[in-house]
Amino acid sequence: MKKNVLKTLLGLLVLVMVAFVPRSAEAVNIKISNPYSDTMWVALVYFEDSAGKWVTRGWYKVSPNDTRNLNFSSSTKRDYVYIHAHTSEASWGGNENSIKRTVIKEAFKYYDGETCPAGSNRRQVYLDRWYAENDGVVYWRP
Repeated sequence: MKKNVLKTLLGLLVLVMVAFVPRSAEAVNIKISNPYSDTMWVALVYFEDSAGKWVTRGWYKVSPNDTRNLNFSSSTKRDYVYIHAHTSEASWGGNENSIKRTVIKEAFKYYDGETCPAGSNRRQVYLDRWYAENDGVVYWRP
């Protein structure tokens, strides 16, 4: 009898310990699909854990009729990102209800509270919120 009680208590203790073991956080993974015959350029806003702030970055090139996988291992605390994309003929990113960020023609990176770096074709764009699926990946396609 004592043996069974001890086994049961030990089993419960192991279950409690496993429940409180920290799990490694998953990085933000984004798959951008470009179904067009024109190059697509993508700007993103995501939360960067080490800085404790949202970061705006651009431009990521997605070749025609291709998919680009982006992995931000420094971002694990959010299950969504904001995306703006454009080709020479179209753009996607939302409307006045979406977030707005300043971008330039050249590659850039800046955190909320900072100013977008200097560059040509400075303008503001809208970015839509996209949530991660059950597998932890944000799938985006225009």
